[in-house]
Amino acid sequence: MGPNVPNNIAKHRRALDMSQETLAGKLGITKSQVSRLERGLSSITQSRMLQLTKLFGIEPHALFNDAATREGIDLDVMRAVIVQLDEMLIRLGVKLTPEQRGDLTVELYRLEVSGLDDDQLLDHQVNIKRFEGMVKALGN
Repeated sequence: MGPNVPNNIAKHRRALDMSQETLAGKLGITKSQVSRLERGLSSITQSRMLQLTKLFGIEPHALFNDAATREGIDLDVMRAVIVQLDEMLIRLGVKLTPEQRGDLTVELYRLEVSGLDDDQLLDHQVNIKRFEGMVKALGN
């Protein structure tokens, strides 16, 4: 297992707001086994890796990427903003033009990362619910 795989398993699990217990249930293993995978104390089979990538919605190579690259972190944050914004727009029934959606995505990303240094960004969990009022106002 590559040196980045354990950290990336934990990172992708947290990005989905999934507990170790939930991931364990989806994989058919114990929470302890998930913990050992995330700490690099247990090796991972190819079939388990494919299970994880399917659950996380990522390509297998993403488990091997260096999680500490600023570009990779920025893209992960941007992806989380896009996903959460799309879910919010659907839930609120707000219709935006592509330009409005693009501008809003960029602005929400800026608000999310404003003032965060690299270490804080690495551990940052995106949550755009606090901007729901702004999104509702745009839909009117």
